Amino acid sequence: MIFVTRNMKVRIFWTAALILLGAMCGHAEVLNKVAAVVNQDIITTYELEREIESVLAGEAAAGRPSPADNVALRQQVLEQLIEQKLVNQRVRELGLEVSEAEVEEAIDDVVKQNNITRDQLRQALAAQNLSLNDYREKLRQQILRFKLIGREVQSKVEVSEREVRDYFRENIDSFRGDPTVSLAYLQFAIPRDSMIGNTQVEDIRERAREALALLRQGEDFYSTIFIYSTDDNVDGGDLGTFTRDELRPSFARAVEGLEEGEVTDLIETPEGIFILSVEGRHPGPIRRFDTVKDEIREKLLSQDREQRFQEWSRTLKKDAHIEILI
Repeated sequence: MIFVTRNMKVRIFWTAALILLGAMCGHAEVLNKVAAVVNQDIITTYELEREIESVLAGEAAAGRPSPADNVALRQQVLEQLIEQKLVNQRVRELGLEVSEAEVEEAIDDVVKQNNITRDQLRQALAAQNLSLNDYREKLRQQILRFKLIGREVQSKVEVSEREVRDYFRENIDSFRGDPTVSLAYLQFAIPRDSMIGNTQVEDIRERAREALALLRQGEDFYSTIFIYSTDDNVDGGDLGTFTRDELRPSFARAVEGLEEGEVTDLIETPEGIFILSVEGRHPGPIRRFDTVKDEIREKLLSQDREQRFQEWSRTLKKDAHIEILI
């Protein structure tokens, strides 16, 4: 799971798979054996099975199917636990620590960045059979890991201006704003008169259906507006240019998937019956390089940092005494 505190300027998504660091309190139904020896530490089958359960619960909570290859999953999880043991051993050697205040700050970041409350966080964790204390321990491990990265590999991490510009050019579409759509409208208003009868309302609907049929036959949209403009309750013209979020939901749904020149079906609203014409679709504007370069640099630094940490971790594993006993 990706974890970063506020100072690290990276968002965290709490529904990612979490590692459950439960107490080894031997349940009667679980046969607790040694799964692996990592230098002076051991990984038990109890730890392994609980971690596999946590990963599967995380996948289910995210709506993803369970991995088809249970053997491969078991091996992958064991490798992750071995790496974590090695990291923890190095953390102890260096005397790195995490204060309660740092953990609290990390939790505050989680709820703030995801716009949730602590109660909502607890509920989401409970869906994965996790407690807030489990989560706090995971956050503590992630902070320690980040501190270890800073200690062991941070000095080697660097990103040049050219790399930042190359990334911007190669991923230009990732830096566009929201696309927009330009619309014209034809409105058949339904008077808000308590005396108007159902027959009159149906007459208005019939006029709208006639206009739509005319448009379907290829009549120009503005010509159609002119044809029906003699009716006092008919209006039309340019509606404007909007992002999807700026449109009322019924309009956004109606124009979804329509190409330039196509018209919607009838849209009934409290203000009347509308027909919309898609006059144009426009890709979002590209953000200026100077407004995104820091964002790109941080992303590339994070990628380089993680890559170098994995290389460092492989070296650590190569020099360690590791026995897999299952």
